[in-house]
Amino acid sequence: MNVLIAADLHLDLWARAGRDPFAGIVPVLRDLDALIVAGDLADNPHRNWAPALTRLARLVAPERIWVIPGNHDYYGATLDDRVLARIAEAAGVNFAQKRALTFGATRLLCCTLWTDFALLGDTETAMARAAMAMPDYARIHWTDGELLSPEDTAAIHRDHLDWLTREIAKPWPGQTVIVTHHAPSAAVSGPLSGLSPAFASGLDDWIGANRPDYWFFGHTHRPLPARIHDVPVINVSLGTPDEVSEGEEADLLLRGLIFTGA
Repeated sequence: MNVLIAADLHLDLWARAGRDPFAGIVPVLRDLDALIVAGDLADNPHRNWAPALTRLARLVAPERIWVIPGNHDYYGATLDDRVLARIAEAAGVNFAQKRALTFGATRLLCCTLWTDFALLGDTETAMARAAMAMPDYARIHWTDGELLSPEDTAAIHRDHLDWLTREIAKPWPGQTVIVTHHAPSAAVSGPLSGLSPAFASGLDDWIGANRPDYWFFGHTHRPLPARIHDVPVINVSLGTPDEVSEGEEADLLLRGLIFTGA
């Protein structure tokens, strides 16, 4: 079975730029058994998710599309996965927050993850910097109408990591692949800065203890792979059109193509 994992499609921005990031891989998309969008399909889901999903459904049958939300998928909305799940269902696609998917002998454990802000060892300072500089905390509301805070997303990170820990502990005879939006290690974050803890968590020990076969992620827009305790950790961000040169789209998108067996 052929599964493509791709993050940071930002299809609202590509449409606005008048560019088609999929032009070079249409035959691959037609042959997919599943397309997993690992976050950041489009900003403002109430306005932009429906046209973005319609665009994808012209290339991949909608029942074969699975969407994991990224931070941008909540921009202009609340952090309420029930809302995104309803939009996805209306488009005929699948919502994959905290979902274990199976394709052949491979299971994919899917969630947003967010971060714990502990990457540089000073959680309080990292949260304060993120609150000031990250658009997430100015453009996303919590379900009670208040703006989202780093403390809120750190709590979601703990919930998602607990879920991953429970799921990966369940016996499985084949491969286990983790798919998140946020990054699991400083090794794939690029040059460290005060904002790095908003993009990556230091889960190297967790990876070593649980040993998934692969970990795919997005969010950073940096195509930096690493091996952590011999586990391949692979960024599958496409990125925004101003970041991607003409003709580069296919190579970026196909980094997440996997073959899962029958």
